[in-house]
Amino acid sequence: MTSIKVLLVDDHAVLRAGLCALLEEQDDIQVVGQAETADEALQLVPAASPDIVVMDLGMPGMTAFDAIRCIRQDHPDIGVIVLSMHKGNEIVTKALESGADGYVPKSSAHTDLLRAIRTVNSGKAYLHPSATTVLVRSIRTAGNAQVLLSTLSDREREVMRWTARGYSSREIGNMLAISGKTVDTYRSRLMQKLDLEHRAELVELAYKAGMLGNEEIEV
Repeated sequence: MTSIKVLLVDDHAVLRAGLCALLEEQDDIQVVGQAETADEALQLVPAASPDIVVMDLGMPGMTAFDAIRCIRQDHPDIGVIVLSMHKGNEIVTKALESGADGYVPKSSAHTDLLRAIRTVNSGKAYLHPSATTVLVRSIRTAGNAQVLLSTLSDREREVMRWTARGYSSREIGNMLAISGKTVDTYRSRLMQKLDLEHRAELVELAYKAGMLGNEEIEV
């Protein structure tokens, strides 16, 4: 099995040691370097040739955001996961805009960092649920429904569209050749992803995204 090569970047030596021990316990992950600052990380990247860089945000010297941009520009194949104690909307958004592929709170590192590393290494983005909620609410507030709906699978989008048009689970199931119970599962999953609680919110978002055309839907 080819190991996922990881570079750890954090100015707290104790935390780095703990993360290193956690990662080295895994058969499919190898720590190929450690750095205390973003500047040091950029110097290590060419020689260490990591698959993933796990980076803290609050470090002295060059900002992590600038370092992420540099990595993204010079080494586009390297995945970057932000590991931070901050969960605010501005921080999460700025990290993603800088080019980060993943976001994990430090409080959840022991349970979520391994999943994040494997997910990003497979070519997908990873956001901890707390960061996803922050991002979803930010996008909803900004009215950027299309960006928000891009987090859904094709089947989830279909279920959302027909639900917003007033069809029952059984009717949707018949159209999609799946059971009504499966439709309910897709609906529950998509509403959780979009941080929605009521059908009225689902209809509103579907309308903003242009999923309903000029139809008028009763809520």
